[in-house]
Amino acid sequence: MSSRDLDVDIGFIYTHERQYMPPLVKSLAASGQGVAMRLILVDNNSVEGVGEWEGVFDRTVVIRNRRRMGYAANLNEILAATLAKYVLLLNTDMYFDAGEQFVAKMVRFMNDHPDCGVSGCRLYHQDGGFAYPARRFQTLKTLAARRLGLGGMLAETLSSYLYQDRSPDDVFDCDWLSGCLLMIRRQAFEEVGYLDSGFTKYFEDVDFCLRMARAGWRVMYNGGTYGYHYEQRDSQRLFSRDAARHVKSYLRWLTKWGFDPKRHVPAAPPRIRRAA
Repeated sequence: MSSRDLDVDIGFIYTHERQYMPPLVKSLAASGQGVAMRLILVDNNSVEGVGEWEGVFDRTVVIRNRRRMGYAANLNEILAATLAKYVLLLNTDMYFDAGEQFVAKMVRFMNDHPDCGVSGCRLYHQDGGFAYPARRFQTLKTLAARRLGLGGMLAETLSSYLYQDRSPDDVFDCDWLSGCLLMIRRQAFEEVGYLDSGFTKYFEDVDFCLRMARAGWRVMYNGGTYGYHYEQRDSQRLFSRDAARHVKSYLRWLTKWGFDPKRHVPAAPPRIRRAA
């Protein structure tokens, strides 16, 4: 199968999140009317396997890991297998309204913005709260607001970080997008490279978006469509294993990009790369 046959490859990882799979797979399969799409499913050395979901999409590729791998490394397996013009990377704990035609709208958005390397959309939590998937780069004040419970004292910092000055329905360029949902142009990925698997958890999405911007590709939030994310972040608790991983990844980020990552992104690139 060649890239000419496919508009988008949709990839995610299955380890043990069985309860999320039926709504995710079925809602995605129904959300791409008029779009040629394929499922790339990573079986991350699960106990029960993924056989029951292989027939939901007309086209499915299963990557079976012999050992458990980290999040970024698994996503890189999906990127390595993609043949389509775009690849949609997702967390497993998500689902979509079939009538919304999310996949078709995201493909159309990327077609309409040929200088966009990676995009995201509106995301809502299970309780209906907005998830703020578009973010500005973190600062020490941001971490203090989010990790040390100082959000009340640093409300302006937190609002800026979450782009609360923009309507959820807007379309705009942003610093980075939550890695739970990334629509990536294959041409841009082939230029920028894989996710940095040195970030075993957290900041691999921030790093990837920064590298896109450095290469002249736009990072864009598309408020014209939406999905749902059943996010359960243990890292929000100050003393937890996930919180420690988050801090470790932030230290790696600082080592790589410093306290002012914006300096690595040209304010006015000499040329904006466009899709071929």
